[in-house]
Amino acid sequence: MAHRLSLVRRLGELRRLYTGETDSSLWPAVTAGIASLPDQSRKTIRDVLDTGFETRLLGENSFPPVDDQIRCTVLPDATDPVQQQLEAAILFALGRIAPYRWPETSVVAPMPVCTMIRPDIKDMRPVLHLRPAAAAPMLATLLPYVADGRVHGMPGLRVSLHRRHVRLCLADSGESVSVALAGTSFRQWSAMLAFAGVLTGHEWPPALADPLSAPELAAIAESLIPGPLWLASALFRRLRVLGTTVWLSVREDGPTGIRVEWAGGRTAAQVATALIHPLVGLPGELFTATRDAADSVTATIWGTSDEPAATVVLRRSPLSAPVPFERIETADAWTAFNRVMALRNPVSPRTAA
Repeated sequence: MAHRLSLVRRLGELRRLYTGETDSSLWPAVTAGIASLPDQSRKTIRDVLDTGFETRLLGENSFPPVDDQIRCTVLPDATDPVQQQLEAAILFALGRIAPYRWPETSVVAPMPVCTMIRPDIKDMRPVLHLRPAAAAPMLATLLPYVADGRVHGMPGLRVSLHRRHVRLCLADSGESVSVALAGTSFRQWSAMLAFAGVLTGHEWPPALADPLSAPELAAIAESLIPGPLWLASALFRRLRVLGTTVWLSVREDGPTGIRVEWAGGRTAAQVATALIHPLVGLPGELFTATRDAADSVTATIWGTSDEPAATVVLRRSPLSAPVPFERIETADAWTAFNRVMALRNPVSPRTAA
């Protein structure tokens, strides 16, 4: 029994590195997951935890591939391409919020993009924990609207409201494909819509459930979300591996690549090593890593052929370096946010106005 508890503890602390989970969600999930596995699978986990894996950075595995059932039990990945598409869109949106959060002063404090990203213990869909300072600008870049003849944000994104959370989903998939925003009250949601409305000039109803519009259908047909979706989804589910960042940028790097840049947090080498872990790292069995410059690593995931399946460029910028973006003024948007938060019984941003 003591050995099993030790395995739960080791695996839980490892998973926490990627998800940022608190004890209340972490230990029940890890305990239930390990209990569902046969003895041989638990032995495999112990063997992996007891063996160095860093040679995977150079394309060498020191043990056989870990079974997908084990990886799914420890930290599941999305396998549905539509779910991957939604998670990729949210990742890229989070990678664009730094200009909205950057202060006017020269004093900068850590601004983690999210506090936690965890799989729901029942259905394994992601549950994202964001503070309003990150959630509001994310919605401003993610919610769909038509301007200048084209769709901005993610076409087809829809919203369902629940008592203690908001669920982002897709119009043609329902809640079977979704990401939950945890700890989001109706008041907070209405305030965040007001924030996004000031920045975009568009107003949304609190529960966004309209049928797909013609511009959205056209945009969906063009597949506007860039980069390898499966890789973006996997990075999204491991976002806390970066540590407590000061700012974050995520963008596509060609058709098979993603570039992640940040300041603060863990080093690029630490992140690259964590992302190739056989139990909780990115999907794949063959990796190579190249140090490009100081605190910059390119990790390549190889497929079954001699061609790379995907690459992720990891670069941590010095805190003293100029930021690679221009600050966006958000004072009026936060005024609208605070006005809705102060209402006695908010109904919607439109009513609040």
